[in-house]
Amino acid sequence: MRPSSHQSLLPVAGNLLRVLRHLEPYRHKEVRARLCTDVSQSDPRTAAVHAAAAEVGAWMRLLSNDATREHRLGRVARRLPPVIYWHRHGLSPEEIGRRLAPFGEACYGDRAIDGACTLIAALLNSRGARR
Repeated sequence: MRPSSHQSLLPVAGNLLRVLRHLEPYRHKEVRARLCTDVSQSDPRTAAVHAAAAEVGAWMRLLSNDATREHRLGRVARRLPPVIYWHRHGLSPEEIGRRLAPFGEACYGDRAIDGACTLIAALLNSRGARR
């Protein structure tokens, strides 16, 4: 191949990588990171995460019936929407844990954030499966 042929393939390869990245399923860690990212960066995955997080009713419906049991999320299960709001606005897991329980700790806040982000990721992935 001539050098110019390689150069003409680069945009095609770049577009293919973007398409494959878009098809990759969302993980709770990605959702957690993207919630703290500004939407104005025009990344479609970040915008999708923020849009899904705003649909509180949709992702809260995905909460299992036994989520309020202590081995799962406990009483925090009903307070996941404020947890996402606090996380989005930069509160630390320790501060979120204190807001959720009198002796709340960072692990309590982390558990709540991860639980909510898992639900948001599941919502996003279920929509991807329907396309």
